[in-house]
Order: sequence, then structure tokens, then C-alpha cells
Amino acid sequence: MPVRRETFAVTGPAPAVEVRNTAGSVLVTAVDGASTLSVDLEALNSAAEELLDEVTVQYLDGAPGRLVVAVPPSRLLSSPRFAVTATAPAGCPLTVATASAATTVRGPWGDLDATTASGDLRVEECTGLAVRTASGDLQAGTVSGDAAVRSASGDVRVDTVAGSTTATTASGDVVLGTVDGDVEVSTASGDVSVGRVGDGEVALRTVSGDATVAVAPGLRLWLDLQTVSGRLDSQLSSEDADGEAGDGTAALTVRMRSVSGDLRLRRAG
Repeated sequence: MPVRRETFAVTGPAPAVEVRNTAGSVLVTAVDGASTLSVDLEALNSAAEELLDEVTVQYLDGAPGRLVVAVPPSRLLSSPRFAVTATAPAGCPLTVATASAATTVRGPWGDLDATTASGDLRVEECTGLAVRTASGDLQAGTVSGDAAVRSASGDVRVDTVAGSTTATTASGDVVLGTVDGDVEVSTASGDVSVGRVGDGEVALRTVSGDATVAVAPGLRLWLDLQTVSGRLDSQLSSEDADGEAGDGTAALTVRMRSVSGDLRLRRAG
């Protein structure tokens, strides 16, 4: 299948990058010290081959500039599939919109805003994260700012968040690693797990899903836990949760609500 390549020189601040691809794949890579923007478009089927020259690849120079890659919408009885590969300088803000295309984001990006229906999203590193998905799964590494995710049935996994985290799902599981800021997660039947949380507030709400929180040591704790038919399992002693224990002055409030899900409190290693 044919490939179309476009390259642009970057002279000012890190430009914004926007990629819109309905089906196929998206691979975007941020490179430290890069001074160019490059885009490769590969047609993955005959329908895409016919539209290859109609794909918008436009760089608007400015301070900062903006790169737009937009695949034409599907036509009647036509489902074009494109592989979009782009390389940009590190720190660029990124916007990605797909339907079923899988997206891989490599390298250190700025704020990332992604919307997808069923495409999976893999992210290595970004400043801020905002994701909306129906059934696509999200797996992210390091977010140096805040993270906000809305999902229907897609699973959510974020390893490290330096800021606050909010997540809402229907049936998707939410797995968070280390979170330095506040956490707010709401789900119906999905399970929720927070691997390590420090001072601030954690608020988890489920209907039938289980919820687990691991608490960093040396905190004053306030606990507010309620479940109707689920079980409560805690590794913390009463001294941990009396609001006075702990060598440090930082405080953490943990609020967990569930109808039939189990609630678990753990000590973070």
C-alpha cells in the first residue's frame, strides 16, 4: 500500500499536534531536541488508497504553531483504514480523536486530550491527561499533572499521577498506581484499586464493584466507609485511623461507598 510523507520545520515554541483518524492506527512519538514535525500516512486498504491525497496534513506556523492531520470521514459503503505515524518535539500538546483506531503515544508530551469509541489508548508520558472512551482501554505511564478519564466499559490503568485524578466508568475497572493528589472515582460494576496515596482526599463510589486503597505510612487518617452487603477488610489498626496517629503532619481522608462491593484498606509498601 502507498505511503505519503510530510515534513515541517519547527522554529518557535513546541507546536500543538492534532490527529483525527477513524479506523486503523495512530502512533505519535515526542523526541527531545527535535526541530521538525514529520507525518507518514499509510493506506491500509483500497478505500484508504483512494482517499490518501485527500487527508489533511497542514502545519500552521505561529507562536506556537499547530499541526493538523485529519482523515476524511467514511463514505457510503467505504471504510478507509489509515496508519498515521507522526514525530514531534517533546512537550507538544496533543489532541487525538478516533473511532476504532488504536493509539500509541510515546515519549514526553504536554497535555493530552483523547477521544475514542472502541480504540485502545497507550500513553508513556504526558503533562496532563483527559480521556473519553466508550469501550476502548486506557493504559498510561506517568502523568506529571492531573488526570481525568470517562469510560463506559473500557478498563483504565494509570501508573503514576503527580496531580489529582478523577475517573468515571460504568463497567470498566480502574487501576491507579501512585497518586500524589486527590482521587475521585465512580463506577457501577467495575473494580477500583489505588496502589499508593498520600495526603489529601480519596473518594471511591461503586455499586457492585470492589474498592481497594493502599495508604502511605506516616499520615493522620480520617475514614468514612459504608457498604450495604459487601465486606470491609482493613490492614490498618484503630490507631492509624483516629486522626492522631502518624509521625508526620500530613492528613488523608478516605471515603468509600458501595452497595454490594467489598471495601479494602491496605498499607502501601
